[in-house]
Amino acid sequence: MTRNRIRTVVSALAITCAGLALMGCGSSDAPTDAMPSVIPTKVGGAPTASNDASPPVSSVQPPISSEPDSGSVTTPSTETTPITPVDPTRYAAINNEVGWKSPSGNVYCKLGSTEFSSGCQATDAPVPDGADCDKPPFSADEMSKGFFLDPGRVTPMCFNQGAFGVENAQPLKYNTSISFNGYTCYSRVEAMICDAGDGHGFVLSMQQATWN
Repeated sequence: MTRNRIRTVVSALAITCAGLALMGCGSSDAPTDAMPSVIPTKVGGAPTASNDASPPVSSVQPPISSEPDSGSVTTPSTETTPITPVDPTRYAAINNEVGWKSPSGNVYCKLGSTEFSSGCQATDAPVPDGADCDKPPFSADEMSKGFFLDPGRVTPMCFNQGAFGVENAQPLKYNTSISFNGYTCYSRVEAMICDAGDGHGFVLSMQQATWN
């Protein structure tokens, strides 16, 4: 499966960290209009709320084409509702990691400092272009979909287990962001958006799983 080339909106990140440790990231609650350079010009509709507090049981998985697509709407995330950074220590997990879930309960994310410790997965999402979903005896429909994050790199994947669930995961409220270990993720009504740096990142929701 080939990966679709996408066109991204280039915007400067106003959320910066003094280092890669917890201190200095999200210490300010001042809203900012900055969005990552990886956010696509269009995203799908808002996710459906869910009361499922359990981590996704399936998976370890790009932004969408800027060409008009049927059913797509221009995202307000780039121009309207401000983003408020949060203190990552509120989401601290074991092994010097931070973890959270989307308010809908569909997406689970974790950011760490070791290989395969950072990324997000969704219980319900499309299969991302380039994802490895050949994991017998599981079908693609049975697995969760998402992405691994590495510095400046995104890897699409299908997961047959909960790779990014943390104990007692707390929701990252809509229109807030969290920064840790050089990554920044943005919780929007439309999707969870994560920036891996160097112009790479992903958008993940029930409607889309896109990356660059």
